[in-house]
Amino acid sequence: MTVPRGPLGGLRLCLAEVRAYPGRVIGVAVACALTATGVGACLVLLAAVSGPSYPEGSAARAAAIDAQSLLGLLLTLLLMSAVLVTGSTVALWTNQRLGQFAVLRALGVTAGRLRALVATDVALVALVPSFAAAVAGTVPAAGFGRRMLIERELFPAAVGLPPAGQSWAIAIGACLGTCAVAVLAALAGVLAAGRVQPIDLLKDESLALAPPRRNAGRLVAGIAMALLLCGPVLVLMLVLDLPPVLQGALVLALAMSVIPTLAVLAPWFVPLLIGPCCVLLRLLDRKAGRIAAAGLRAAPARTAAIAVPVLLAVGTVVCLLGSGATIGAAVQRQTEQALRADAVVTAEPGSRLPARPAGLPGGTAVAPIATEVTAPPSFFDDKPKPTRAWGADGAALRSVLDLGEQQGRLDELVPGTFAAGSTETTSHHWRLGQDVTFTLADGRQAQLRLVAVYQRDLAFPSYVLPAELALAHTPAPYADRVLLSGDPGGWELRPGQRLATRADHLAHLRPRSVQDDMASRLIVAVVGGYALLAVANTCAIAQRDRRSQRAHLRALGLGRGQLLRCVVYEVLASALVGTALAVVTAGICLVPLAQAVGQGLPALDVPWTVGVLFGVLVATALPAALAARPLRGIRRQFATGAA
Repeated sequence: MTVPRGPLGGLRLCLAEVRAYPGRVIGVAVACALTATGVGACLVLLAAVSGPSYPEGSAARAAAIDAQSLLGLLLTLLLMSAVLVTGSTVALWTNQRLGQFAVLRALGVTAGRLRALVATDVALVALVPSFAAAVAGTVPAAGFGRRMLIERELFPAAVGLPPAGQSWAIAIGACLGTCAVAVLAALAGVLAAGRVQPIDLLKDESLALAPPRRNAGRLVAGIAMALLLCGPVLVLMLVLDLPPVLQGALVLALAMSVIPTLAVLAPWFVPLLIGPCCVLLRLLDRKAGRIAAAGLRAAPARTAAIAVPVLLAVGTVVCLLGSGATIGAAVQRQTEQALRADAVVTAEPGSRLPARPAGLPGGTAVAPIATEVTAPPSFFDDKPKPTRAWGADGAALRSVLDLGEQQGRLDELVPGTFAAGSTETTSHHWRLGQDVTFTLADGRQAQLRLVAVYQRDLAFPSYVLPAELALAHTPAPYADRVLLSGDPGGWELRPGQRLATRADHLAHLRPRSVQDDMASRLIVAVVGGYALLAVANTCAIAQRDRRSQRAHLRALGLGRGQLLRCVVYEVLASALVGTALAVVTAGICLVPLAQAVGQGLPALDVPWTVGVLFGVLVATALPAALAARPLRGIRRQFATGAA
């Protein structure tokens, strides 16, 4: 028997793999196709939005900057997630083919030649779906993304896609780049294939295919990650009195530290959670549940391999979207508590309210001026940026809005003074009556005296200045909103204005910005989707090593339905372990944030959380059932197990 040299050898190995075990390559093929399409579309949109020049301070420039930030984030997540899925899948199927590689080594194939065969195999598996997806999907995906971003005012509407030649060149480049990423991600599996020796043929295949056990190096690495990555972030959240916005940003950092740490320490955590799952399975189904529980106890490493991507998918959704939902709930609560006005007038997108709007006959109309100020440097921010502020008459604002005054009174707001939220005063250590030098919106500086401190600064601007000061130092001033007290029917509604009663305004309140909301959902969709794909790959590939076990169970009298339940019970229990670890992660990350914003308990984004849990259910049960084929007859089970 001779092994063909050159690309033909890798091609024959790839074709044999596809014919014998198509389920192994489906995960990598899908991941590469999605990555090539997504990366190509992102690069096309980046090329489109980066080409033109925009006027300084224009809305088009702001939209272009937002689009570049979102597309850069999405591009990074696509590449990172593709490395995760491709690397883990190739490592699994390389581990399962060690016996085949030992045969090739016994036939005289060198270690370098074997590594080249496996690398070519991976490149071919990635090339075909990447090329098809990039050519067919890049331009349509870019067009869809452009329309979606324009609807959310995150992309300049006047900017179109690049010329067809440039778009096709980007698509081909994305295809080749995806193949290179796939080969690099599979490098560990490629190197492992070359280390196989012919003597491995004499070893027990089940021992050769066994997953790695606990080791001291992994334990030390996990403890170091907990102390060096998670510890400092958790201390910052618990000990320091950070502003809620910084608390929300730290939630993502803490989640991205806790999740990998739990993944590294999974061999130590998972056995502790397997026991309760086994008890639950025995109570659920006396016979099939007992067998599934035995499978869980016998292979905790397999359970950990399924639980880790489930932890990544569920933990990312719950922590990232939960932080936004928690802050949003706090904003909603503060707005409901503060709003005393009977109606609110806001501007339609693209329009602005006049700085001095007409009054309300028989009532009052308070129009705070939208402006910004730059505070002095603080411990948390040595290079402060302009912060949103209002310019208003303190007594009039107090009549339509209760900002929750803690010290002083808003009606003491006169020229030369200012009011600030409790977050800013705490972070700067200001005292009532203290003079503070601000940089105003036009770049001039003014020294103002603090006369009031209010607590509802999460839902409203951090500073309130005298109205005349804001009007004098704000270029092109306009009213942020108009708060009406009295019968809103007497208000003259002009084009570009939207009038809502108090109840309607609260019902349609958007606590988060469109950009933040879009970025969070992009992160969740990409990371969660790839993690679920990794779960499906693991559940499907892991069933190959258990064919003989299933055949013996059938021979011992286990029915087809019972065998199906055993397979499903076991993978769902493994997913339950990952979900439990995700709940622990959410508690570590979200509870301090909820306490910081005065919520008590964190809030969840229910639709996305339910959606990812349903995705976990499908990604574990369906691939495992299809790969195990538990409804086969006994003869077929034994024939497959012997093979």
